[in-house]
Amino acid sequence: MEDRPFKLWIPQDSDFIKVMEWQKENYPAEFRLHVSIYEAENVLDKSALLEMFRVHEAVASASTVNATWDSVCAKMPTIVNSFFSRKRRTVNQDIISGGQKMHLNASLRTKRDDEKNGYDWSTVLDRGIYCGFLETMEQKCMEHSILEIWGYDEEIINNLTPDQIIKDVNTAEISAVFGFPTNFTEFLGKVEKDSKGRIVKAGASKQMWITRINLTAVNDGSFVDDGGTGMEVDTVSFHWEKELIKAVLNESERPDNITVYLMASSSFGMISEDTIIGDIQFLAVGFGVVFIYIQIMLGKFNMVEQRPLLSLMGLLCVGMSIFVSYGICSVFDVPFGPVNNVLPFLLLGLGVDDMFVIMQAWNNLSQQEKKQELTERIGYALKNAGVSITVTSLTDFAAFAIGSGTVLPALRYFCLYAAVGIAAVYFFQATFFVAWFVLDQRRLEDNRHGFIWCWQLKNWTPNQCSQRDLCQTFFSEVYAKFLFKFPVKIFVLLVTAAFLAVSGWGLSNLRQEFNPIWFLPQSSYLFKFFMKQEYYFPTSGEMGFIYFGKMNYLDELPKIEELMTQMKESEYISEIDSWYLKYKSYWEKQGHSVPEPDETEEEFLDQLGMFLHSPSGSKFRIRNFHFDGILNCTEPAPQILASSIEYKHRYFSGSREQIRAMDDLKSIVQRMNFSGYVQPFARAYSGWETDKIIEKELYQNMGLAMMVVFIVTLALIANLITSVMVLLCVIMTLVDVGALMHWWGLTIDTVSCIDIVLAIGLCVDYAAHIGHTFMTKKGTRNERARLTVATIGPAVLNGGFTTFLAFVFLVNSDSHVFITFFKIFFAVVFYGLFHGLVFLPVLLSLVGPPPYFTYDEDKSEEAEVMCLEAGQSCQQQGRDGAEEEIKTVEGLSEPLNSFHKSTNLSSAGTSGV
Repeated sequence: MEDRPFKLWIPQDSDFIKVMEWQKENYPAEFRLHVSIYEAENVLDKSALLEMFRVHEAVASASTVNATWDSVCAKMPTIVNSFFSRKRRTVNQDIISGGQKMHLNASLRTKRDDEKNGYDWSTVLDRGIYCGFLETMEQKCMEHSILEIWGYDEEIINNLTPDQIIKDVNTAEISAVFGFPTNFTEFLGKVEKDSKGRIVKAGASKQMWITRINLTAVNDGSFVDDGGTGMEVDTVSFHWEKELIKAVLNESERPDNITVYLMASSSFGMISEDTIIGDIQFLAVGFGVVFIYIQIMLGKFNMVEQRPLLSLMGLLCVGMSIFVSYGICSVFDVPFGPVNNVLPFLLLGLGVDDMFVIMQAWNNLSQQEKKQELTERIGYALKNAGVSITVTSLTDFAAFAIGSGTVLPALRYFCLYAAVGIAAVYFFQATFFVAWFVLDQRRLEDNRHGFIWCWQLKNWTPNQCSQRDLCQTFFSEVYAKFLFKFPVKIFVLLVTAAFLAVSGWGLSNLRQEFNPIWFLPQSSYLFKFFMKQEYYFPTSGEMGFIYFGKMNYLDELPKIEELMTQMKESEYISEIDSWYLKYKSYWEKQGHSVPEPDETEEEFLDQLGMFLHSPSGSKFRIRNFHFDGILNCTEPAPQILASSIEYKHRYFSGSREQIRAMDDLKSIVQRMNFSGYVQPFARAYSGWETDKIIEKELYQNMGLAMMVVFIVTLALIANLITSVMVLLCVIMTLVDVGALMHWWGLTIDTVSCIDIVLAIGLCVDYAAHIGHTFMTKKGTRNERARLTVATIGPAVLNGGFTTFLAFVFLVNSDSHVFITFFKIFFAVVFYGLFHGLVFLPVLLSLVGPPPYFTYDEDKSEEAEVMCLEAGQSCQQQGRDGAEEEIKTVEGLSEPLNSFHKSTNLSSAGTSGV
C-alpha cells in the first residue's frame, strides 16, 4: 500500500522530490505544527478568549501512557522573569544589589536594538555573564496565540473589559510568555478598524502548538511514516497528536456562538486513508445492484429460463480478475495507490459488457445454427462475439499499457493494475463464463429449475409473458426503424455537431489545477479548516525555505545578500525572514562591517554563535541551522552543515501564476551560482510542479492511447474507414467529456487524468461493437446499419447501463477520487452511448464501407448457376436470406410485412450476390 502523497502525485524525478530527499538526509525536520482557527462574531470578545484559554488548558492536560504536552512540545527560552525584560535602570540596580560587577562595553554595546523592543542585552553585558544568565533561563512550550498578550493568565483574562482588550491588542508588541517581539495582528482574520486605524473587531483568530520529533527514537526505528506530510515521526509524539485532536475538537463545553477548526500535522494522512477505505462500501452495493440487473436481462421470468447462477458466475469472473490483478502486480512490487480502489468498478463494467455481447451473439444465432449440437452452437456464438470482445479488451489493454509509461506514479500504478485486470477479465469471460454458460444451457434445455438444478420440471411450458424481450423488441421494431428515416438522420447530425461545437468551447475553458486538499472529504474537520483559512487568512501566502548545504558561508555572504535583494524585488515574494539580514543588522549596530574585509572563518563562526544566542537571533538557532556539533553560547559555532532562510509567496489566483512564481525563484537562485547546494523548497511546490506537467502529460497520454487504440482497432476490424469512424467517435466523446468536466467544476489533475485515460478505453467499446457488427452485415448501407443496431444494440446498451449502475452509488461518496470518477464516467457512458448507438449508425448508413469479402462471395458465380438450375431466381434466394436474418434478429414468428413495405429486399439480395 502506498498512501504517501509525495510518492503518488508528483514525478519522482522532479525538483521537489530531489530537494525533499536532500532535506531528509541533511536537514531532518524536527518540528510539527498544529493550528486551530476560532470563528465567532467577534473573537476579541471575552467569551471567545476564555474558550481559547479552555482549549489551551485541555491541550496542556492531554496525555498518553508515554507522553504529555510538556514532554513532546518544542521549547524555547523565556526572558519574562529575568532582568532582560525590564528597563535598563532596574536591571542595573538588581545587579549592584546582588554584589555583582559588570563591565559593559560601552563602545560597542550601548545602542538600542529598537525603540519599541527595548535593549538587546547581549550587546550590553559581558559575553560570559550574558551566557551564564541565558543558561539559567526557563524553557517553555511553544504555543502561540493572542493569549500571549496576557500570559495565559486566567485571572487577568477574566477581569478584562472590552476596551482593555482592544487597547492591549493594538499596543502589545512583546510576548508576555517569552518576552520576544511578536506581531499579534497576524493571529487575527477579517479584522475591522475604526477611524483611527485601531483594530476593534475580528472574525477569526489562530492558535498554534509546535511539537518536536524525537530524532533519536526515529533513528532507532520507533517511528510512524506520516502519509500526509511525508515525515517520519516518533511513535510517542504521533500518538499524542491524536489526543491533541480530541482535546481541540471536544465541543462539550464550547459556547454555541464559537466554532473551532483544526489542522494537526497527522490529520491529512489519517483522514484521506480512512475516506478511501470507508467508500469501498459502495463497491458492494454496486455489485449487488448489477447482479439483479444481469439476472433480469440474461434470464426470463419463469422457473427454468431464469439464470441466477450464470449471473453470479459472470460477476465471479470480475472478482477473480480483481484478485489476479492485485496478486500479479503485488508479486512484481507495483505499489497499490488509493486511486486503485476504483479498479473494481472499471472491471465490473468491462466484464459485464463482455458477458452481454456473448449472450447477444447466442440469441442472434440463425435458425440453421440453432439446429446444431450445443457445443457447436456455442462455437457459432463465440465466432461472432469473440472478435467484438477481443477488439474492446485489446484496445482497453493497449490504452492502459500506454498510460503506464507516465511520470505520474499514481497513474502508472493504476494503469499497470488495470491492464492486468482487463486481460484477466477477458480470459475468464471467454473461458470460465462460457463453460458455465454451457452447463446452464444444458440445464435449461433439460427443463431443470433455475435455482435447484437437480429438480426437473415435467411437461413444463413457459408462460407467454416471460417470452417477450422488451429490449430486443424496442431495438428491432421501434428504434432501428425510426433512426434511419432521412429527417431523423439530419436531426442526429445537427445535434451531434451542436454538441461538438458547444463542448469545444467548454473544453477550451478547462483549466489544470491540483490541490492535495481535494483528497479530503468535504465533511471532514480538516477540509473545513482549509476552507476557513483561505477565507480568513487569504493573504498569508505559501511559506517556503531556501536551503543551503555545506559550504564556506563567509565567502558566500555577498551572494546571500544579493539573493535576499533579488527576492525582495521579486513580484512573487511577499515576505522574507532571513537570519542573514538580522545577523548583518545586529553587528552593524555595534560598528562592525558584514563581512569584515580580513575576517576569518573562525571569527565569523564566533560572531554567528553570539548572534544566535541574542534575543534577535535566538529564533533562528534551532529552526534555521544544522551544525556539526553542539552550539554553545560561550564558544564559536561549529561548522555549518545546513541552513535555511524562510520566505512567503504572495497570494496567487491560479495555477499558471503559481508556476511562474516557482520558476522565477528557482532561476534567481540558479543565477547566484553558489559554490554549494542551494535550492528553494515549499510544500506547495508539490502541487505546483504537478500542475506544470499534468496538462502536457494528459494530452501526451491521450494521443498515444488513441494512436494505439486506432492501430489495434484497424488490425482487428480490418477496415480503415470503419476504424477512422470509431476513432472519430472516441475523439468526440472525449471533447464532450472534457467540456462537462469544466461545467461540473472539475480540473485537470492526477485523478481526472487517470479517469480520462480510462475513458478512452471505455468509450471505444461502444463504437467498436457497432463498427465491427456493421462490417459483418450484407445489404445496402441502410439495411446493414439497421441490422447492426437491431443485433448488437441491446448488448451495447446493457453494457453501458450496467457500467453506470456499477458506479452510480459513488455519487454519495465524500472522496474526491470517487466523486471525480463518478462525474467523468457518467459523461463517458452518456456521450459514449450517444455516439455509439445514435451518431455512428447514422454515419455508417450514409458513408459506411462495404462489408467483409467472405468465402460465400467467392462462390457467388457457382451459387448463381445452382440457383438457375433449381429454377429459382437468385434475387428470391437473396430475399429469403435477408428475411431469415431479420427474423433471427428480431425473434419474430410472424411475417415481416412492415419490413417488406419499408425495404426493397430485391436490392438486398442483389447486393448479396
